[in-house]
Amino acid sequence: MVASVGVVLVMGVAIGVAVLASRGDVEVRLGDETFADQDASNLAEKIANDGPVLYPDAASGDRDIVVQHLGSDEESGWIAIAARPAGVPRNCTIQWQADSETFLLLDEHGEESGQCDGRSYPADGEGLPTYPVTVTGGKLDIDINAADRTDPTTG
Repeated sequence: MVASVGVVLVMGVAIGVAVLASRGDVEVRLGDETFADQDASNLAEKIANDGPVLYPDAASGDRDIVVQHLGSDEESGWIAIAARPAGVPRNCTIQWQADSETFLLLDEHGEESGQCDGRSYPADGEGLPTYPVTVTGGKLDIDINAADRTDPTTG
């Protein structure tokens, strides 16, 4: 009897979810809209000492980013760059070359291979997708979903 009631409840929930999903009223949102709360002062010091920081996308692997800081002002000069151009496999990422102050697209071993062709990008990541970065209260806020949103005032 208890098992029958459990089966009926599970089926009822499944049917309810299916009905809602078919109506288009369900919007699944996993995680935050932004990558936030990195301490700007600490991260600026780390980048000055060790170079830009790669943050792998733990959820989908599609949006690995590199955070770069240019200049000496901790409140400005922040850039969040896609770790690779569109269509390039995940084993290729831009890697900082301190001597030339450029990024090179290399494989996980720091070498050119296949689509990891060693193409060069300037320190500001020009030529790669970027994400808006703001600093509020000494904390970075990187809007990794900005391109996915549309502004209702601009259509």
